[in-house]
Amino acid sequence: FASCTEGRPDSAPLRLAGNMAVGVARSGGASAAPDGLGDGAAEMPATVSSGVEGGEAAEGEDVADSGLPTMSPKVLQECCLKNGGFTSPELNELLMLQYKGFRKIEGLEAYSNVKSLFLECNGIHRIQNLSCMPHLSSLYLQQNCIARIENLEKLTSLTYLNLAHNNISCVEGLEPLLKLERLNLASNKFTEVSAFEGLAARKDSLKSIDVSCNYIDDGDAFLSLWPRVAPEVECLYLHHNTCSRTLKDYRRRVVSGLPKVRWLDERPVTEMERVGCEAWATGGRDAENKAKADFALAEMEAKKKSFDDYRRLYDAAASRARAQREAQEARESDRARAKAELDETGALASGWLAMPGAADPEPSSGSQEPERRGELRAKVTAFIKKREANAAAAAAVAEGQAHDPAADVAVVAVAPEEPADVSEAFAAAIADDGVAGSVDNASGGVADGAGAGVL
Repeated sequence: FASCTEGRPDSAPLRLAGNMAVGVARSGGASAAPDGLGDGAAEMPATVSSGVEGGEAAEGEDVADSGLPTMSPKVLQECCLKNGGFTSPELNELLMLQYKGFRKIEGLEAYSNVKSLFLECNGIHRIQNLSCMPHLSSLYLQQNCIARIENLEKLTSLTYLNLAHNNISCVEGLEPLLKLERLNLASNKFTEVSAFEGLAARKDSLKSIDVSCNYIDDGDAFLSLWPRVAPEVECLYLHHNTCSRTLKDYRRRVVSGLPKVRWLDERPVTEMERVGCEAWATGGRDAENKAKADFALAEMEAKKKSFDDYRRLYDAAASRARAQREAQEARESDRARAKAELDETGALASGWLAMPGAADPEPSSGSQEPERRGELRAKVTAFIKKREANAAAAAAVAEGQAHDPAADVAVVAVAPEEPADVSEAFAAAIADDGVAGSVDNASGGVADGAGAGVL
């Protein structure tokens, strides 16, 4: 659908219904074409007439146009699936229905949990049938054929409303929108400043307002309006109105009148600009220049102070780290000196304690100190040698061979004390030394017939 109203705010839009209009013209019968003209020329007047009548009817009651897309359950489901949604309507929080050619908002009752609804670039004439979406927070209706702001009573959670590029000429119906923060009314049909008085209904909540590209002529009244209807606004777009070319000191007047505005038209409001504008409002250009110069000097001083504070903190941290390193080095040096003295004299210097090294592994259960292990190994070796000598002497006696008396005495003296096996011998050696140990483990460490055992 095309709207032929550019530059003509007071004229009714001429809407062409495409194939629909052509079908109406043909069914209604066309007058005879003049000589030299075909059937298409004869149908054109009827087509335009049908389109205009449909547009006029749409401004009052809805028109049911057969052949045009409608929001049927099947179409809505296909749109959800196409945009990554769900087949179950209640699971969708985002509903994208833009560029579909819809002329009426309908069939959305099942989509009660939708939070963002995109309906831009359709042929919608009225805002309606949205009361089933109480959780709706963002509503996109730009580039349609809407002439009034209406039927928004149930949308109490709405925070963003985009109605740009429509046929709206008056702000109304915003009272129920308690949470509305952003409103876009750019490129509509506003011609009078009084048409924006309806913004005062939401003056405490509105943070961003766009009324650019309209047809406002009275620049002075336009600028004096905003401190009254939107004192809390932070982003304001007023550019490309009819009065924009003739307004003098436009940014100074707006910024000085709105203490919270941070963005005006196409660029931000800096701190220096705000200081200058507020000074200009009270003392003119000279006061503005002086305020800006003072602000620049104060800003430089603040930056210098911040840099000096940083350097002071940096130097303090570096000094602290250096002192810690020096103290650590001194402690290591003193410890090394005390250890050397301990190794040489066996006595610790005053103020030092000998502690086991944290890196030394503790002995496992069943193991002995090196000296103790050496003593036990020597005892086991002596016992084995003694046993071998006794066994040889006993064998010689059995064979009737002559032996040295000393050897016989040794055999007699030792034989009664000979243990039954090596385990008992090792246990006896450990018992003689007064050291507790595991006999089974010790016997497992002695090789039969070997000269020495390995623990």
